[in-house]
Amino acid sequence: MQTITVCITQDENGYVSHCLDYDIASQGQTSDEAIENIKEAVSLFLEVASSAEIQSRLEKRGRIEQLSIGSV
Repeated sequence: MQTITVCITQDENGYVSHCLDYDIASQGQTSDEAIENIKEAVSLFLEVASSAEIQSRLEKRGRIEQLSIGSV
């Protein structure tokens, strides 16, 4: 089993899920549906992508950090 990093946002058409590790996006009417759809999309990508493509996407990913700032 692999762990992926996903950002879920809501827009006027439902929810968008974006896998930050492989730069793959999906959507759904609910957040749960968007999550299931991104899991399927990433799984399908990993089944068909070459190891070079997978490695290339992993090398291009950014990093996510939580930062403290002054009171807002």
